[in-house]
Amino acid sequence: MTPSNQPSNQPSNQPSNHAASRRWSTPRWPELHWRERDISRSMVALVASLAALALLGLATNVPGWIGRGEGFVDVPPGLLTVKDDAKGVATLGGGVTVSLYSDGLRISRDNTLLLQTVIGGSMLSAVEGSATTGGDGHTQERVTHQFDNVSITELDFLPGRATYFGTVGDGTRTLPLTLRIEAGGGVIRVGASVGGADGVVWHLNREPLTVGIRPGLPAVNLRKTANWVDPDTIEGRAVFSTLLGTDVGVGPQRVARGVDIREDGRTDIHVWTAACFLTVSSQARPAPTSTS
Repeated sequence: MTPSNQPSNQPSNQPSNHAASRRWSTPRWPELHWRERDISRSMVALVASLAALALLGLATNVPGWIGRGEGFVDVPPGLLTVKDDAKGVATLGGGVTVSLYSDGLRISRDNTLLLQTVIGGSMLSAVEGSATTGGDGHTQERVTHQFDNVSITELDFLPGRATYFGTVGDGTRTLPLTLRIEAGGGVIRVGASVGGADGVVWHLNREPLTVGIRPGLPAVNLRKTANWVDPDTIEGRAVFSTLLGTDVGVGPQRVARGVDIREDGRTDIHVWTAACFLTVSSQARPAPTSTS
């Protein structure tokens, strides 16, 4: 019997040409499209992560190159030597005392520390050079020579005032130095005079929460920055405070004054004159609970 030409009613196991064509011609573009979207999303996430890391790196290094510390020269402290006749504690009255030893100078009221110079180094340096302020208000200092090693040889004590005499030198040359610390009127005045110097850089111990006080300095945490004091700020008016609870001012007004806290462990106060002073509040405020 010959096969019938009539179509069979039994389902065939082989797909028809039309069905096969439909099955194998089903486009895979949607699948590829989603893969591309996944890759694109991954690339976007990668770029965003790299950008975030870059911004984090910039944020931690901003003080070095975005407008902070411009115009300042880093002047590190030198050695401090104190002769036996000048060592010890001087009482200024009202519970205020000054102590000077080879590790630094401290000013206290009763048992509360008000001010401390850098530990294990000279309390100041003397510099030769200049500080000029342009028409745009930007101040630039130029240091041609610095004298970093302080030697204190003598103490002259009077009621309410302690005066120290000595020298500041570079190992070859020395300049005469006089330090005078006196209390009165709710503040303690710390003065320095260096014969033959163009400027003085005080080296204070770095205290947490060193915050500027307007109008002298921006009212922000000054950590890792250097700022020039607004020239309209009158001499002695407080320009920053610290976690110790004291306010610190700087004078005289007629010269360039700046506060440099870029280096770890110290706060440098630049004053471009041979005779200058700091003021420190003689009563500390209660310390805040947080530090920075």
